[in-house]
Parts: sequence; C-alpha cells; structure tokens
Amino acid sequence: MSAPSPLPFGPPQPLVFRSADWALMRQLGAVHAAPAFLLQPALWLARHSGWLVAAVMAYAALVHGLGPAMLLSLLLAGLVQLGCKRLARHLNAPRPFALGLCPNHLGHSARGGMPSTHATVLAFLAGCTGPLVAVAPLLWWLGPVAIATGWARIQAGAHFPSDVLVGLGLGYGLGLLIPVTTLL
Repeated sequence: MSAPSPLPFGPPQPLVFRSADWALMRQLGAVHAAPAFLLQPALWLARHSGWLVAAVMAYAALVHGLGPAMLLSLLLAGLVQLGCKRLARHLNAPRPFALGLCPNHLGHSARGGMPSTHATVLAFLAGCTGPLVAVAPLLWWLGPVAIATGWARIQAGAHFPSDVLVGLGLGYGLGLLIPVTTLL
C-alpha cells in the first residue's frame, strides 16, 4: 500500500518507507519513553544549535577576517530557509509527533516536516563555507553541528530520519553548488 502523493508528479511515498523511518527512530530511542540521558541533550541542541553556528561563524569573521563571506553565507542561508519551508509546506509530510508516534517535545507546529529546515540550512552553511576551512579551521565544525542537530530533531519528535537525511543532502548539495568564495 502507499499513501497518495502530495505532488502532481512522481510516485507516492510507500508506507514501507515510513516503517523504516519508525524502526530507525525506535533504535535511536526517539519514542514515548525516550531516556532522559538522550532526550535532555537533544532538546538543548535542537533549541540552541543556532548559537553554536553563530559563534563559529563570528569567530571566523572576527579572527580570520572573513566577515563578508560569513555575512553572505548567512544571507544565502536565509534564502535556502525560505525555499525549504515552501517545499515542506508543499510536500506536507506529517511529523512523527503529529502521527502520535512520540511526544512533541519542542511544542512544534504540525506543519509538514520534509525536508528538515534545520538540517537543510545548517548543511548548506557547512557546504558553502567548506572552501574556507583552510583559512578558518573552526568552520569544519559546521558539518558535525548540522548532523548532531538533525539527530536532536529526531529525538525531539520533530522529524523522521528521512526528513533529516533529505535536508542534509539538499543543504550540503546546494552549499557545494554555491560556495561563498566564488561570490566574493
């Protein structure tokens, strides 16, 4: 069986795909009885990873003189965020908590969650600033922060693993297509 496709093109998403998502969520512990030792750090990261990214980018701007590149990458990330939210609204794929699979730990709205905007934007920043890692090695941390934030959003019940994986791939791919160094 499969659910109807929200798109006028392409095959519908098979239910087995969401079954694999749910199986992975159970393995990650992102369930109704999620252990506190996983849930508490995940909630902190899901809410505050933007500050980690801002600190890394501010350091690159101030210490390594990359202010224009960091500003441009943040402006582009804003455009990526808007596009990603439009795509998620169009696809309107339900979030795990909206299906009753786990609690809504973040008090998130029930709007569509595919792809994860957090994962997309953070991976975009990692991809577009990647060429600058040779100048500001701390920028390397943007990739792990994007991945950790994706895990945190799964733990918090805001996303399925596929939402995060699609967001990471989409964001990083866009970032590689638009390296900030070519625009300066």
